Amino acid sequence: MEGKKIFNHISQVGFIVKDADMTIKAMQKIFGVLPDAQGHVAPTNKKYRGNSAEFDSMILLYNFANVQLEFIQPISGKNIWQEHLDKHGEGLHHVRFTVDNYDEAEMYLSERGIVPLQQGDSLTPNLRWDYFDTESVLGFVLETMSVRTK
Repeated sequence: MEGKKIFNHISQVGFIVKDADMTIKAMQKIFGVLPDAQGHVAPTNKKYRGNSAEFDSMILLYNFANVQLEFIQPISGKNIWQEHLDKHGEGLHHVRFTVDNYDEAEMYLSERGIVPLQQGDSLTPNLRWDYFDTESVLGFVLETMSVRTK
């Protein structure tokens, strides 16, 4: 299947930040908005580089038109967010595509040598998020959001 058919809906752009409170103040000052939602990463079904993992982060979500801005402050545990902060500092981390079929998206990426980096349950029931290792070729991580089937 063609990639444009699988990855046809960009739903989020994600950024890594050092301080979520400072980000809230900056977004309020510049855009006059507070987060539409905020909280910690869901505690279930988390994987880091293929293994079960425990990690935490503060997440801020801002909805603008058809794209959500996500700001992630890593808090604890081994995770790709802290890796990004250590390696690159604050800034663009990922672009998320909402996909209809996770297995199809994963197979498509796997055929191109792209592997999952980190996975977990969404704070929205029945949804999962998965980050894929595309930074070296795209300059950012690719995230998918899909209905949890497994």
